[in-house]
Amino acid sequence: MWRLSPVAPSVDPMPTTHDLTVLRNTVSLVTGGASGLGAAVVSELASHGAHVVVLDPDAAAARELVGSIQHTGGSAEAVVADVRDADRLVWAVDLASSRGTLFSVVSNAGGWGGLTSHYPDASPDDWLSVLELNLVAPMRLLQLARTAVVDGGAVVQVSSSAGIESSRYASPEYAVSKAGIVRLTSAVGGWTSPRVSCVVPGWIALPRARAELAALDPEDRLSAPPLVPVGEVTDEIVRLITDPSSGGQVVVLDGSSPARPV
Repeated sequence: MWRLSPVAPSVDPMPTTHDLTVLRNTVSLVTGGASGLGAAVVSELASHGAHVVVLDPDAAAARELVGSIQHTGGSAEAVVADVRDADRLVWAVDLASSRGTLFSVVSNAGGWGGLTSHYPDASPDDWLSVLELNLVAPMRLLQLARTAVVDGGAVVQVSSSAGIESSRYASPEYAVSKAGIVRLTSAVGGWTSPRVSCVVPGWIALPRARAELAALDPEDRLSAPPLVPVGEVTDEIVRLITDPSSGGQVVVLDGSSPARPV
C-alpha cells in the first residue's frame, strides 16, 4: 500500500517501469548493508551495474557479501563502521563519492540496539543509543548526502510499520525513531536533489522474522500480519531510486496487497 506525503500532491504515485540503466557505472551507498534487507538491496543494486559501498559494523559479513558480489561479476566494497560514529560516517560518504558518481544512498541501518529492556525501564543511555541509531544517524547521513549525491540522485530511507501504528509496541524508542524517519521524509519532500523518499515495511520475510513467527502460539500466529516478501521491498527501493518523480513519497508495504495509491 502506498501513502504519499502531501508535499507533492501532483506526483503520479502509480508504479511504472523506470530506466534501471541509470544505475550502471554509478555508486550507491547502503548502510546496514551486510545482512538482511540491506544485503538484498546491495545485491540488487550491484546486479544493475552500480558499484555498491556496503557500510556495516560487521566486518566479516560485509566482506563475505562483497566477495560474493565480485564473484558473480558485480562491483562492491566494504566499509566497516557504525553509523552512530559521526566521523566514520563522514569518511564513508567521502569514500563513496570518491569512487565515482554517487547516485543513491539507502539509509537502512537500524534496529533495537540489542536492548533487553526498553523505555522507560532502560537507562537513558540505552534508549538514547537506539534513537541515535535509527533517527539521529539517518539525519546526519541525509545532511551529508545533500551535497554528496549527484544532481538528480536519490536517498531512500527505511522506516518500519512500528512508526505508523497506534498500538502498543515493545520498544517505544524504536517506534518513535521510525516515526521520525517518516516525518523527516515528508518534511524535506520538496527537495529536488537529492530526491528523498521512504519505505515503511511491515514484518519482512527474512529468516529472523520467519523464526519468530514460527515460535508464536498458534492463535497468535493466525492473527499475525502477513510477512512482506523481501523482493517486494527491494523492488520498491530500486523504483524510488530510479523514479525521477519519487521525491517526498512514503510507501507503506504491509504484505497484504500490491502497492496502490491512497
